[in-house]
Amino acid sequence: MPGNKGIWENQYGKAEDHLWGLNPIQTLVDYSTLVKKGKVLDLGIGEGRNALYFAGKGYEVEGVDISETAIERSLSNAQKAGVGLKAEVNDLTSIQIEENTYSLIILANVLNFFNDEQIKEILKKAKNGLVEGGLIYINAFGVNDPSYDKNVRNAERVNDFTFYRPKSDTYIHFFTLRELAHHFEGYQNIKASETFMLDMSHGEPHYHGIVETVYKKWNDKLKGSLS
Repeated sequence: MPGNKGIWENQYGKAEDHLWGLNPIQTLVDYSTLVKKGKVLDLGIGEGRNALYFAGKGYEVEGVDISETAIERSLSNAQKAGVGLKAEVNDLTSIQIEENTYSLIILANVLNFFNDEQIKEILKKAKNGLVEGGLIYINAFGVNDPSYDKNVRNAERVNDFTFYRPKSDTYIHFFTLRELAHHFEGYQNIKASETFMLDMSHGEPHYHGIVETVYKKWNDKLKGSLS
């Protein structure tokens, strides 16, 4: 089973416990009071750690993941937690996102695994899916991630930040804060950080270079009041 689906089915299948744990990402907790009441969409929901947090706060939460195992676990975890959750198996390149619908869209540890055109289209659909004043959260590998150099050595370079891995028939893209800022011109930047960290959340401890952003879709009235 080549491609992203095969990779993630393998990752979730061999995990003895939750692959990412069930604690939500701290940035989402920190800025949860900025999320307007309404719907939340988690693109790459995994086992539901972020989705369950917002469902528990009374939001109507939907999620998508390419892994059937991940979706099964997210729904099971929601049932155990006693919260409502809609989740489906789908590819982010294929999904349709209803416009002007979501107060928060989450893209955590998922956007790296596409090529440039796919990333551009996914972000376009996500931005259109936000209500005015809605937030979009992105957590992704940056160019300081140790695997960047590994892919320089072992993968086929598409451009400076994107590589094709023929063995798994997958792409990997490494982000910069400047690149993400370009995608979100005209949005309010709530957070933009670049971190080098020891990841102890799954598997053997290992290092990552992470970029993390939160953007807010401004409405015209707000823009006018601040100009």
